[in-house]
Formats: sequence, C-alpha cells, structure tokens
Amino acid sequence: MEIMGTEQFGSNEEFRLLSNGTWNEGGNCDRETEPEEDPQKLEPEPYYNSVISDVIKQMQFGSWKVQFLNITYLSELRKDGHPSKHREPGTPVNAPQDCSHWCLPGVPDTWNQLLYAQLTL
Repeated sequence: MEIMGTEQFGSNEEFRLLSNGTWNEGGNCDRETEPEEDPQKLEPEPYYNSVISDVIKQMQFGSWKVQFLNITYLSELRKDGHPSKHREPGTPVNAPQDCSHWCLPGVPDTWNQLLYAQLTL
C-alpha cells in the first residue's frame, strides 16, 4: 500500500465499564443507566494512549500526515450507551448484554461525525 501522500487515521477505545468479571466470564454493564456528568469520575488516560500520541507527534515531523482520534473520554461519558436490560421499555430483565458495542444512534454516530469533520478540513 502506498501511504505517502495519503492521510492516515486511527482511533482508540478501552472498555472499562464491566463489573463482576470480564466480558466472557459473566461481566456486565447494566449498572450504568445515565451518562457520566462529572469528568472527575473518569478513569486516567490509558498508558498506551500516551505512547500512541507520542509516536504520532514524532511522525508529524516527517512527511507523514497522521492523526489520532482519541475517543476514550468521549466514550466514557456515555457509559450508559451499551445494549443492556435498560435499553428500552419492556426489555426483559435477563436480556443479553453487549458491553463492547454501542446503541445506535449514539456514540458511534459522534465518532463518525468527528472523523468526517477531520476528513473535510
């Protein structure tokens, strides 16, 4: 793939919303029913985000056009946006949960809008 002269994009996300185990060992995300409104309650920036940001800064000194769309905090603010038993009225209490995907419309639409804005600059 020829990458010189093209713009490269990457994004990230870390799932920290599970309780009572990992996603494949009984973990769930149904304790979250409202968006997070207090930025002080957000977890610290993951270490690897800092590493990625540093590498991208170094690449920008060359002829590379690389951008990093850091969606960690944006996604954490909508900790309630996963399919769970709270997704809509009438959803059974034992409905399956999916803490690694997002309800639509919602968080992924915002990611797409941010990416589109970057592409049209």
